[in-house]
Parts: sequence; C-alpha cells; structure tokens
Amino acid sequence: MLYSHDHQRSIGAPVQPELFHNALMASRYAMPAKRSSRPRPATPARETEDTFSEIRLNGAPRQCLQWLAPVLRDLSQADAPGWLTLLDPPETVSHQWLRNAGLNPERILIVRGKPGMNSLDLCCELLRLGCSHTVVSWLATDGQQGLASQQLRAAAATGKCQSLNVCLDSCLAA
Repeated sequence: MLYSHDHQRSIGAPVQPELFHNALMASRYAMPAKRSSRPRPATPARETEDTFSEIRLNGAPRQCLQWLAPVLRDLSQADAPGWLTLLDPPETVSHQWLRNAGLNPERILIVRGKPGMNSLDLCCELLRLGCSHTVVSWLATDGQQGLASQQLRAAAATGKCQSLNVCLDSCLAA
C-alpha cells in the first residue's frame, strides 16, 4: 500500500520548489512570454497591468539570492525586447554568479550607482528610458502605496517596462 505522499510522487506531483516557482511565475512578477499580435484597445497602463511589483525576502544573503535566482532566470530568458537591468544588486551578484545561477548574462545589464547618487532617481531614469523590459532594484521603499513606489510605477509606465523592487529586510543586516 502506498502512503498518500508516496502516491502523489508516483503520479508526478510537483515538488515544493516547483510549486513556489510556478506560483511566482503565475503572479505579476513574471513578464508575459509573448505579446499578442492583435491590437488592444487604447487604455492606460495602470488599468490593464501594474508596472510595479515588490518582493520582500528575509534570511541570510546567500539564501535570499537562491530564492531570487529563479525569478531573475525567467526574466533573463523572457522573449521581450530590451535588457533585464539590475540596479545596485548585492555585491555578490556578479557575471560569474549570473552564469552559475543559470541566467543569460548576455541579456542582463548590471548598473551600480556611484557614492552619493540618489538610487531612486537613477532607477526612475532607467525606467523612463525604456531600454529595459524589466528594471530590478534593491531600494528601501515604503510599501506598495508609498511615494517611492508611485514614482517607480509612473516611470515604468512612461518607459513601457516593468519595475521589480527587491526588499532584503534582514538579509542586509546578516
């Protein structure tokens, strides 16, 4: 007799990491794989899709990057024009880390601001330029309805791209 756990595995039930990955990809964090060739009625971007998303992670820095890697991997392989831009990622995020995590480094642009630069202004400028399909930032924001989030949302709508902010709550302290 098979136990229910063994029975689920024998019929090909997904394991926990696949469930988490599928949940993330089904949410607004994922970019659509292909856009429809049919014209859509002209509506403001805010009504059809939100241009700003935020992920909050807790834990050790290495653990946080392991959770984030599948999201970045899917974004780096998205069939969308433009760069996946990473603005001021943690120092451990390098081209070597990108390759080791299975990301496509040819589609990724890492931007590191100089000391004294306003990261929020730099992020908004990158979004407004529209050269990226997604700009991933590591900014301290005040939640989904705060002023920084509203600025990022407006800049992303102007540049017709997505803004994904990563909040590493306790990761930075560790």
